[in-house]
Amino acid sequence: LAVISFHSLEDRLVKRFIRAGSREVVPARGLPVMPHETPPPLVAVQKRPMRPSTEEIADNSRARSALLRVARKRC
Repeated sequence: LAVISFHSLEDRLVKRFIRAGSREVVPARGLPVMPHETPPPLVAVQKRPMRPSTEEIADNSRARSALLRVARKRC
């Protein structure tokens, strides 16, 4: 899953979605721990977003605000 966002609110939604999908589910207090818990469905490929290079910004000034976040789906 690769998402390019251009605004901070878009990036915040994407970041929270990837973070929520890559966390392990912790059972509520008082519930038994199940040994066959499924792993989280997403794995964040990079911790920080990729930004455009200076050459890309020189060629395309609108790319200045672009952020690329990547996550991999577990099978």
